[in-house]
Amino acid sequence: MDDREAHLRRLRAAPPTDGLARMAEALGGPGTRVERVRRLRGGLACATHAVRLSDGRDLVVKRSLAGARSLRMEHQALVVAEGCAVTTPDPVALDDAGAWFGRPALVMTRVPGRADLHDGRRGAWIGDLAEAMAAVHATPLPDPLPDALARRHAWESWGSPRGEHLRPTPLVERALVVAAQLRTDLAADPPATALVHHDLHPGNATWRRGRLVGLVDWAEARRGPAVADVAYCAVDLATSHGERAADDLVAAYRSVTGDPLDDLDRWRVLWTLNAMRWIPWWQAGYAELGLAHVPMATLRRRLRRTLARQVAAVGP
Repeated sequence: MDDREAHLRRLRAAPPTDGLARMAEALGGPGTRVERVRRLRGGLACATHAVRLSDGRDLVVKRSLAGARSLRMEHQALVVAEGCAVTTPDPVALDDAGAWFGRPALVMTRVPGRADLHDGRRGAWIGDLAEAMAAVHATPLPDPLPDALARRHAWESWGSPRGEHLRPTPLVERALVVAAQLRTDLAADPPATALVHHDLHPGNATWRRGRLVGLVDWAEARRGPAVADVAYCAVDLATSHGERAADDLVAAYRSVTGDPLDDLDRWRVLWTLNAMRWIPWWQAGYAELGLAHVPMATLRRRLRRTLARQVAAVGP
């Protein structure tokens, strides 16, 4: 068993019953118990389960496999996200010491709906996603910023995924130059910033009857350029659904906001290189959310095509 498969198996493991009992009493007092537990599929960083308490509350519990920091950051981000016009989870409790399960855990309210990749088909849901993204970017930022939002954005911390992740083709080498120049230019002339989700794609939304209900998984949220969020989501859609879906998203976001999305092509180059590194993991999430029929060869081919298209759009 390789490291990735071992990690995925840990994600799928149900929370221990004694830990659930400790959590329930901590949240509801003596006699409160967990009546129902169901794993929420698609997540790749934390073990995530929906739980119903005997007091009638429907909650989500995330258990970290790698320390408390990401859950502390998500807890802070959820507080800020309460000001977003889109439905988001409300933070309920943070057990960063691991008293309940022997590892850090975050509890939040459950947003209605379910994760859905829409069988790989385009549709009106893409417009919903663009509108939700615009609402995130319009959310007021607090002053002072909490640590979660003050974290460095990808353009400041991103590392080139060379070696085993990328074959050094002429296209890839040109793309790496484009991404490096983007970072240099942003450092010289920092962009305007907003609240960004930083991991926004259809798998981190909840859906009902094909329409968006809310946005979840705020662990990576921070302050950053809105165009970076749009580019990230566009690359994810180009991978899971194809280039036309990505184009639909960009057009819808521009229509909603009037933002010309300066430097979108270079941001899409950077995020496509990033996706080439993480695509084995993304495929596992896609498969759990209904795209198991899309083979790895297709995902890689789509990434190469979108990289070539965006590099060409940037020009020499």
